[in-house]
Amino acid sequence: MSATEAPERIGPYRLLRQLGEGGMGVVHLGLDAEGREVAVKVLHPHVATDLKARDRLTREVETMRRVRSKRVAEVVDADLTGAAPYIVTRYAPGRTLEQTVLEDGPLTDDGVIRLAVGMCEALVAIHAADVIHRDLKPANVMLVGGEPLVIDFGIAHLVNATRLTQTGMFVGTPGYLAPEIIRDTEITQAADVHALAATVFFAATGKAPFGSGTFESVCYNILEGKAQVDLAPAWLRGWLRVALAPEATSRPTAASLLRLTRSLDPSVTVFQETAHEPPRDGGTRILDGTRVLDDPARGNAGGPMNGGGSVNGANGSRTSMLPAGDDSYSDLLPPVNYVEPERPRREPRAPRQRRPVSASPPAHPQAPPYGQAGPPPPPYQPYTDQRVAGYPEPRVAPPPAPAAPYEPEPRRAPYRAPHPVLAALLLATLVALACLLPVVVSLFAVVAALCLRVGQYLLGDLADRRATRGSSGADPLLAVLGTPWALIKAGLATVVQVPLAVMFAMCVWGGFHYLGGVRPDPAAAYAAAAFVAGLFLLPGGKAPRKAVSRTLSTVIRSPGAGMIVTIAVGTVALFAIMTALSADASWVPWRPPSVAVDHIVADLKQKGQDTVVNLIGGVIGDIMDRIGLGFLTFWT
Repeated sequence: MSATEAPERIGPYRLLRQLGEGGMGVVHLGLDAEGREVAVKVLHPHVATDLKARDRLTREVETMRRVRSKRVAEVVDADLTGAAPYIVTRYAPGRTLEQTVLEDGPLTDDGVIRLAVGMCEALVAIHAADVIHRDLKPANVMLVGGEPLVIDFGIAHLVNATRLTQTGMFVGTPGYLAPEIIRDTEITQAADVHALAATVFFAATGKAPFGSGTFESVCYNILEGKAQVDLAPAWLRGWLRVALAPEATSRPTAASLLRLTRSLDPSVTVFQETAHEPPRDGGTRILDGTRVLDDPARGNAGGPMNGGGSVNGANGSRTSMLPAGDDSYSDLLPPVNYVEPERPRREPRAPRQRRPVSASPPAHPQAPPYGQAGPPPPPYQPYTDQRVAGYPEPRVAPPPAPAAPYEPEPRRAPYRAPHPVLAALLLATLVALACLLPVVVSLFAVVAALCLRVGQYLLGDLADRRATRGSSGADPLLAVLGTPWALIKAGLATVVQVPLAVMFAMCVWGGFHYLGGVRPDPAAAYAAAAFVAGLFLLPGGKAPRKAVSRTLSTVIRSPGAGMIVTIAVGTVALFAIMTALSADASWVPWRPPSVAVDHIVADLKQKGQDTVVNLIGGVIGDIMDRIGLGFLTFWT
């Protein structure tokens, strides 16, 4: 079955149309016995014979049956043992996230939050089934009514299961892989968190999270944690930095990421991190990318400084009123007096020099003597280590725009040209040589046309199959098995083509001899040239022409080489034509036609068989006797 030709039915399902195609199989829209729409994924014919591919499909079915969530496409049916293995899943009428963003642009802020929440819910269900998806990306997320649906577990695997990929190999889309997959180290469920954040980044910006350069540059950016977070909306950057942490242990779990996602607010540009792991040894708690010391002996309890539950004391200080057990640690930061900061005066900067930034606040001024009024205090300027959630960032000069990612030059497609002028020059050379050596060149042209037909029937069909469904290990075997049939087809076509070319040559001979007054032997030489041309130009000569064109396009790989070969062949053709017009033909290994025809006519008169049909048969038989193939002339 061709990848572009869908069967009418497969199993109990009727296939309506093709929905998509990947490296392993084709997805069709189908109807079950009750008329409900389903998605049927069928392996490619050349993949179905691969045991590892069947194993991967079996694992996909087993994996998807373990997951129970409205955010994941469930398996309806499967047949993994038939000639065409397939699985049937619930059909989701919609577009993939990749198609939506490429066609309509990035999602709105609300759409990004809905996508992130839905994908986190799907990831929680996937991880609860002890499964790692390993291929979360925009092409594997459907948007159905604005809600995400995770599909395609083709390379997912159970936690601690035996990996099917070889050492040093990885499967997936490079731009959405976690660093540990590229390093070929232990892969945990944190890899899915990394891929989820990369997918959300694409939905919010319409760009690849780690650039769109070469494969090596993208992998380097992933390993170094160089995501283009600054291109994302400000309210989403903190969430992305947490989930895209290069180290797997620094990323939150799917459940923790879901809680962080539900607290996202486009109106708040500063991200508040919350604990996502329980305290270790009663001391250090691991936050999303931050370690905070929580020593019970010192009485440090977590509480927010700027948020609900915080009130002012009698002297203006802030007192925490949060209930016990709150897992916020913002009260470990020093208290801050909230005063509207003034815009700092910009100092002129020297070109290509950066002003050093003080690592600590300036020294406190000396207090004036008691009872004397001192100078007014300078306006408060918060430092980065004193900012908390809800406080606006100071207005500073915007950072320089990030450098555009390296865009490699697009790889040029291989040079392929049919070279019609070169093919015409080759035919002109062959026709001119037929005028000089009519018998030898005519026999060579018949054999060449036969071989070209065999090659076209074999290699042409093989190239068409490869263009449709890709290369396969069975192609050499199919070529060997198809050789006898190709020989039979080519032989039959040649048997029909040669008499047609002979009749064309006789018409040319009659025209030159009776209408043009040319002597019989030179007219016969022109007739031989017409015979050679007819093998390729008359009806039935399409297969040899296509074989010649395919050969030229394969051998000549650049325009310069094509020009050089064309000039060289054109020069040879010119000299061959000039020689054919001025020199007499050589009829070896046969006799000149006038001599041979006189002898044949005399023999036929003696036998009383001097008819046109017998004359033609006698000429052909005499030629076959001269070249050693007289045993083929069964009519004599």
